[in-house]
Amino acid sequence: MILKSLLFPTRQLCYLCKEKTPYLKSFTCLECNEKLNFAYKEVKIDSIYVDRTFYVLSYNRFLKELIHDFKFNGKSYLYKPFAEFMINMIRKKDINNVDIVIYIPIHRRKEAIRGYNQSELLSDYISKQLQIPISRGNLVKKKWTKEQNKLDRIQRLDNLKDSFFLKNPEEIRGKRILLIDDLITTGATFNECSKILKINGAKDIIALALTSSKTI
Repeated sequence: MILKSLLFPTRQLCYLCKEKTPYLKSFTCLECNEKLNFAYKEVKIDSIYVDRTFYVLSYNRFLKELIHDFKFNGKSYLYKPFAEFMINMIRKKDINNVDIVIYIPIHRRKEAIRGYNQSELLSDYISKQLQIPISRGNLVKKKWTKEQNKLDRIQRLDNLKDSFFLKNPEEIRGKRILLIDDLITTGATFNECSKILKINGAKDIIALALTSSKTI
């Protein structure tokens, strides 16, 4: 099932609505593209560890449903248009002075249930297209946590406390890191992961998400 979803046919088909069209932009048809609100926004989150934070798309109802399908309904093939949108953002904002791409990890049991880590799929595509090395399996989520969108800000911070672990600090020491996730809620996940990376010697951290449900 997962393999089939990853191999979604690309020839003249929109990845979002699956309608056939001769006109595709970033794997999406013009009609779906118009339903997306491209913000290309740099924002501030409550973190002393993240140097800069960006997101690509405003979190409207159309995108909210797509994100839900991407994460929970097995539509892993959506990584392709989503990652293309993020690459457009990287080029638009000239975010190219990075040494390595790192994705926000999910707990191994959650990944086994879902079949994939959506942030890893995004990062892998970005890494290959931009020819930036990717870190795999170094930043690990060691604690099972509740879904962040079900919690308030204080609960989210407590939920993520001591959740992440870095296996090999040498890989990131002195490096400029592009940290990838699909969604910013409060920024707590970016903060907690960046804290571990900075404590272990990362030089700079640019956080990039596809979208943000946070009112900024």
